[in-house]
Amino acid sequence: MDTEEAFEIIKQAMKNDEPEIPGSYALTWHCNIAMMCYDAMVDAASKTDELFNHNDAKDTANDAAARFMKLCFDVETKG
Repeated sequence: MDTEEAFEIIKQAMKNDEPEIPGSYALTWHCNIAMMCYDAMVDAASKTDELFNHNDAKDTANDAAARFMKLCFDVETKG
C-alpha cells in the first residue's frame, strides 16, 4: 500500500466515524489539534504585550482545528 492509498483509507474512516459525536475519533483529532493551537497562541501571547483571553484563544484554536480537519479529511468538526 502506498501513502496516498493509506491516507484515503484514513480519510474515509474519519468521514465514517460520525465526527459530530463527542468521543468520535475524528473529534478527538480535532480537540488535540485545537489544544496545540491554543497552547501556541498562549505561548506567543506571553512573549508580547498582546494577550489572548481564554475564550478568544479557545475559539481561534477550534476554528484552526476545524479548518485542518476539513482540509485534511474533508470532515466537519466543532470543538
